[in-house]
Amino acid sequence: MTPLLLMLVGILVSAFGTIVGFGGGVFMVPILIIFFQYPIEIAIGSSMSAMVPAALIASFFNYREKNIDYLVASLIQFPAMGGTVLGAFLVTFLPVLELQFTFAFFVIIVGFYLLGTPKNASQSLRHTGMMYRMSHLPTSFIRKNHNKHLAYRLNGSLVVFFGFLTGTIAGLFGIGGGFLQTPAMIKIFRMPNKIATSTSLFILLITSITGFSTHFWLGHVVWEKCLPLMLGFALGATIGQYSKKLESSLPRLDYLIGMGLFLAGMTLIINIIFKAGVLFNISF
Repeated sequence: MTPLLLMLVGILVSAFGTIVGFGGGVFMVPILIIFFQYPIEIAIGSSMSAMVPAALIASFFNYREKNIDYLVASLIQFPAMGGTVLGAFLVTFLPVLELQFTFAFFVIIVGFYLLGTPKNASQSLRHTGMMYRMSHLPTSFIRKNHNKHLAYRLNGSLVVFFGFLTGTIAGLFGIGGGFLQTPAMIKIFRMPNKIATSTSLFILLITSITGFSTHFWLGHVVWEKCLPLMLGFALGATIGQYSKKLESSLPRLDYLIGMGLFLAGMTLIINIIFKAGVLFNISF
């Protein structure tokens, strides 16, 4: 019964994560710890394992549909690697627990903001504001997707800085920065929704393979515990990709991303409590 339930949970989480471009991994660790009594290191290893087939399937579909911006993915991913190293180094010098709580509440507030932002207000700001002006600075360039008849302007320096920032956050807080990428690409960089979510999932493919390899080497991948989850995430990614084609039947992506950020913020708080050894008197 437990493997079947685990697979069903994986399907739901992965389908939602694929639609919003988060992947779903950020939600799984506390679920595995609280409801399935996984040790924290096994929960992380299992979640990372499940992300590999999900991101692979999503990226395959997005590759066929020509939705991935590989240049933006590179401008984010490579600086993020350097930021991860810096973040891990800063753990020694900064009050990480206080920063983690602050960041988690910030993510929750942003989630509420997206849930409460009217569609018309979002569109009216599209060609105004500081971010619009920054996108026209000298390091700006225009990206064209001829297959989708889309064009959008990006500032290369800003994209690189964002990649470095998300990597630093990931290294400092011990989390994945994927759930920050999609809303930033849509709200800050003004990328089309499909391009943003597809590019984020492609970046996730690279990071999940790296993370899986690391946790496998550390012995955190237990196949009988992670295989049902891997199957569930693979099925969920397929369902999520199919659902993205039926955009008219889905709520506005802003709402889904806002909900995802709110859940991610709550997940971060739960993870912090676990790591602090408070919940259930567990000490890690």
